[in-house]
Amino acid sequence: MRPDPLAQLSDEVRRFMVRPRVLSRHQWWWWAAVTVFACVVPLLWSGGYSNNIEINSLIDIILALGFYMQFALAGQFSFATPAYYAVGAYSFAWGVNHWGFLVAFVFAVVVTAVIGGLTKLLLYRSPLIHFAIATLALASLAFVLFEHVLIGLTGGDQGKFNIPAPSIFGYNFDTQERLYYLIAAVVVIVLALLIWFERSPAQRDVTFIRDMGAVAKTSGLRVDLAQVTAFAAGAGIMGAAGALLATFSGFVDINAFAFTIALAVLLYVLLGGVGTVWGPVLGVIALYTLPQRFLTNGLLNDKDIIYAVAILVVILILPGGVASLPAEARLRWSQYQLRRRAS
Repeated sequence: MRPDPLAQLSDEVRRFMVRPRVLSRHQWWWWAAVTVFACVVPLLWSGGYSNNIEINSLIDIILALGFYMQFALAGQFSFATPAYYAVGAYSFAWGVNHWGFLVAFVFAVVVTAVIGGLTKLLLYRSPLIHFAIATLALASLAFVLFEHVLIGLTGGDQGKFNIPAPSIFGYNFDTQERLYYLIAAVVVIVLALLIWFERSPAQRDVTFIRDMGAVAKTSGLRVDLAQVTAFAAGAGIMGAAGALLATFSGFVDINAFAFTIALAVLLYVLLGGVGTVWGPVLGVIALYTLPQRFLTNGLLNDKDIIYAVAILVVILILPGGVASLPAEARLRWSQYQLRRRAS
């Protein structure tokens, strides 16, 4: 009888081989902590200005999570973030007057996801850089259509006004505090879905396709379907952010979807860290929430300074993002201990 090779391995090595490392992360505990913190934020900082910062931060987190799905998980770099953001907002603004908040919200997510999937299908054979440039061109074309062709849907350069406050089963979210909790609930749900996805076999397939696409095609995986689905899911999350922006603002203006949004979202994900779902959350807090709350207006008016510093920090000091700080600290401490023992 031949001996079992696994029997000769330590329990730690065997667990590593059988159990994926992501399952050892305490993601659900962090999710519960973030949920509790989101509930108490309005109690810590209240008032119109604070509520505006908190709500805009939550919307940016959803937008960044959509880009994280496309870029970090699926490996698809796109400049079309402002376009998907706008599609979600305009779709919701049109649908909310016909079907109410919930149906219009789902409609905006589905429409944006479909458009995102069609974008990936259209550019499926494009290499990474060509794909990014092509999405920029398609986004520019979309904004031309929004402003000059689809005026009945978008209101053109005048925008869409009189978007009603959300109402769910007779409960009206007609104050900033109520809107905050509604949008915070969406953030919590999106985070839960992404955590569930990261801990599922589907994520391992997507990662395999992202890192070893040529090999994945020979393994029996539906590479095209997986990439289109992942990209469409990210676009749908961006559409959800657009819908929430519309319901928070009460109007949709095409100037709200400048292409600088694509750069800001990219920096959110890179500064926060592409290796974890918490990266976009930390990136928004570091680049938007904290500067809005604590920096002077003069510095806030020149966002280029903040973005330039963020890029330098990511490239030179913390390539893994803010989320990698604990791991970096443990590594530096271990290196210090080794040097101390060696001396």
